[in-house]
Amino acid sequence: EEFTEARRNKYLMQEVVRAKGLRAITQKLCRSETEVLDFLGELQQQQSKDDWKCVIKPNESAGTDSVFLCTSQEEALKAFHLIHNQLNGLGQRNDGALCQEFLRGSEFVIDGVSRDGVYKVVAIWQYDKRSVNGANFVYFGMHLRDGQVPDPEIAALLKYARSVVSALSIHHGPSHMEVMSCVSADGAFNPCLVEVGSRCHGGEGSWCPVATECVGYTQLDVTLNCYIRPDRFDAIPFEPRLQSAGCEAFLVAHEEGVLKDIPGIQQIRSLGSFRRLEMMTQPGAILRPTIDCFTRPGSVQLVNKSNEALLADYNTIRGLELHGLFQLL
Repeated sequence: EEFTEARRNKYLMQEVVRAKGLRAITQKLCRSETEVLDFLGELQQQQSKDDWKCVIKPNESAGTDSVFLCTSQEEALKAFHLIHNQLNGLGQRNDGALCQEFLRGSEFVIDGVSRDGVYKVVAIWQYDKRSVNGANFVYFGMHLRDGQVPDPEIAALLKYARSVVSALSIHHGPSHMEVMSCVSADGAFNPCLVEVGSRCHGGEGSWCPVATECVGYTQLDVTLNCYIRPDRFDAIPFEPRLQSAGCEAFLVAHEEGVLKDIPGIQQIRSLGSFRRLEMMTQPGAILRPTIDCFTRPGSVQLVNKSNEALLADYNTIRGLELHGLFQLL
């Protein structure tokens, strides 16, 4: 299959998308310091020499493993050496480091399923990523967005996602796409691919209860239907319609030490939007500051008919992380 490798390789997928005439990220797969410096020189010619940024990351990892935001040659070279020839979060040895332009905008996930070339978007998530604990792209949460309410930003994202799926010939099965919603100088939305995998949304599936209650089905349901119940696949709309507001709050630890207790759990469970809690740590374990998905201590699934009430509960969790959620020895 022509595009099999490109559906996994972050560098190749961008080049395939670019060759199809779609917006793609400025990038270079570097295997030496000279190649890194050459790329930075090209990037500074495109951007302001005094206000340039680049992202350096593994070419085939996941979970924001070793993703660095660099604003100087020194930072870029340090990031390169922390990635090239090192083992990544998936246990693979990195062949080079992928250097890319920094995209400014809001990041979204477009989860879809295709059957015989018919592509349906089953969930749209907007990421909440922040800089914390010395890392620049830490997941704090993701919020569902409605695909059927008129919104020029969402419309641009959906149109672009369909073009990317077509470019990579993902004709059958699930796709998990991350797209940056950028804004052009004229104010128009101009999406750009971050990466896409021909697989279901990961995260141990902890998002499933939120999707089920808010959308009525999940990407897992529709993937099974595309293989064994085509009639049910055909009945699914082309874009999701939200019945409630929903999000997943990824817990962020700000300190390090041995856990004595997690007293904030009871307050989280009492929230009006609370649906489910997934903890990845427990008393007696070592708590480490969260810098990526592999150091996340847990997540909370929230659903509410009121988006305002949902956001209030989400922010309550953010406050607990700073004071009251974890107790160390």
